[in-house]
Amino acid sequence: MYSLEWLLHPIKPEAFFREFYERGPLLVERRDPARFSKLLSIEAIDRYLATTSPATGQFFLVDAARELKPEDYTRAVSSSSGLIDLPRVHELYRTGATISVSHLNERNPELAALCEAVEKAFSHHFQTNIYLSPPNAQGFKTHYDSHDVFVLQVEGSKLWTLYDTGVELPLHSQGFDPAKHVAGPPTREFTLRAGDMFYCPRGLYHSARATDEASLHITLGLIGKTWADALVEALSEACLASPAFRRNLPIGYANDGFDPATASKVFASLIEEFVAGARAAKILERFADDFTSSRRPIISGDLEGRGSSHPIALHTRVSPRPNLMCRLTEADDKIRILFGSTEIALPAAVSEQVRFCLKGPSFQVEALPGELDDPGKITLVRRLVQEGLLVRAD
Repeated sequence: MYSLEWLLHPIKPEAFFREFYERGPLLVERRDPARFSKLLSIEAIDRYLATTSPATGQFFLVDAARELKPEDYTRAVSSSSGLIDLPRVHELYRTGATISVSHLNERNPELAALCEAVEKAFSHHFQTNIYLSPPNAQGFKTHYDSHDVFVLQVEGSKLWTLYDTGVELPLHSQGFDPAKHVAGPPTREFTLRAGDMFYCPRGLYHSARATDEASLHITLGLIGKTWADALVEALSEACLASPAFRRNLPIGYANDGFDPATASKVFASLIEEFVAGARAAKILERFADDFTSSRRPIISGDLEGRGSSHPIALHTRVSPRPNLMCRLTEADDKIRILFGSTEIALPAAVSEQVRFCLKGPSFQVEALPGELDDPGKITLVRRLVQEGLLVRAD
């Protein structure tokens, strides 16, 4: 089973968050070339390109030595879309182009499970980008990313160079612009080999070049909410609640001779009103609901009728779904469970039992606490299994 612990091993998550997260890079060298082989392979990428037609927005070629455009490796089928010209892709790859596949976690079960596991730990959205480079190739010129990434070297190896003068924690709107962002001198160089992992915080300048062998790596990208997002949300809420924020700016504020003193006092009073009324808990709760409802649980096996020949009974053992992400709220004599895009409402009388079920570890149905009778225990567990919150562990 994938987890943040598995991703970082032997570094403990607590140490990672304390010493590296949003602070500095982390290189984990393992000498275990098969560690990520279950996630992906060069053969799997070859087969994927040969048997599917990924949208041009999810597939591209890049080469630091030359500019490549979609029309260089696609065939137009309409005014707005095209199909990959696979022989041309192969030729460009052989001459130094890096193949990139975006959001493969939406089509690859192993990558989806990995994203789900780290999303559970972070409460932030994750996505994967795949990079396959031929020997001695460099896909991107020196740059920084506006989101944190975990680089998982699957096959081959790449020489990474880190640079000075980064941009500290850039927002998504502060993406790298070669016209105005210039890296400082190199500060560190290392080779990332199969099985190794590298955490690169956003804003850190870097470049990577394949060695004398083909290189396949996965970037696990963190697409997170920031305090800036929370402040914007809180300010929007304040503007909707109070007409003072919605008044027009002073008459003639752009004219010569305008005295800003009065306007400055009004602005200061608005800030005071905003600070007095802003509540982080409410904003975080809304973000948490949005995050939970936007995650699609990985539910499989039901079409095969798994477990249907053995009805749930008191001796049946069940457990929460791996990396279960859900939110529980109680109101109006109901306990509501937000699970992906589904909201499940149950009587508040079974709140104790529901919380017991979802906190783990595995348990037998008859072990449910409280005063619920045996048929009630079976009914509750059956419902939670049907909804995908619990899985059979027997």
